[in-house]
Amino acid sequence: MKKLKQYFLQLKMIRRVELVLSILCTVFLLVIFPAFAWFSYVNRMETMTKIKEPDNLDIKAGNFDQIINFEIRDVDIEKMVETGVSEYRVFSVSAGDYMISYYLQLAHTTNIPFTYKIYRATRLDEAGDGSGVTVQYHPLDNADAVTEYQFDPAVDEITLTLKNGDASNESHFGRTLAMRGEDTYYKRTYAENDDPEIYAVPLYYESERIIPTQKEKGDHDYFVLEIGWAGSPSDETGFKEWNKAVNNKETDIVLLTASRSTN
Repeated sequence: MKKLKQYFLQLKMIRRVELVLSILCTVFLLVIFPAFAWFSYVNRMETMTKIKEPDNLDIKAGNFDQIINFEIRDVDIEKMVETGVSEYRVFSVSAGDYMISYYLQLAHTTNIPFTYKIYRATRLDEAGDGSGVTVQYHPLDNADAVTEYQFDPAVDEITLTLKNGDASNESHFGRTLAMRGEDTYYKRTYAENDDPEIYAVPLYYESERIIPTQKEKGDHDYFVLEIGWAGSPSDETGFKEWNKAVNNKETDIVLLTASRSTN
């Protein structure tokens, strides 16, 4: 250190100034380079975040109209029982620009002995030959506007797996019931001290993994929810004890959701 000091003092003034400035510049570069590298890293991370930002997974009514247009009311139970003809409701799912895969989830209470199925559908003004089952969709704000959808029950049905059916009591008045008490789904629905009526405990279903079939980015997947009758009045399951006149104030809650696949 003394030798360096002596060497420095022996230098001419201009050489001393040059040496000091050189040292200061070196220190400055050592400080600024890590800072620049950090800012560059943050900038790259921000760019990557924007590029890989997850898509929204949206579920709406037919034609991808607002979900308010998807409603299950005015179901003619008497007609369903007499004719065995189901009723249908159309809904849409948008998987975003990246067309991510997803699951459909269905939950419903069991006050009314309905059955539910989901089919992948095609909008007839886009494609299709009119074969299979044809369903008309009317938006609430324009009853004269009609869009037709079609599906083939033998091909287009979405597999739904029941998550909380009560295997010990699968058919009560024609209806499968949900598990109670210690069941995980029950605990997520009701508090420990709740004592709901047996038909108020919802059944939960989840679909197979659905791969979007959009023809181009920004298009949507279309589905039909079928609402059917669980049997006939002559069934030996106790179904004959359920009729519209006696149960005309019964209601059910039906919930449809879409969940992003992590696979």
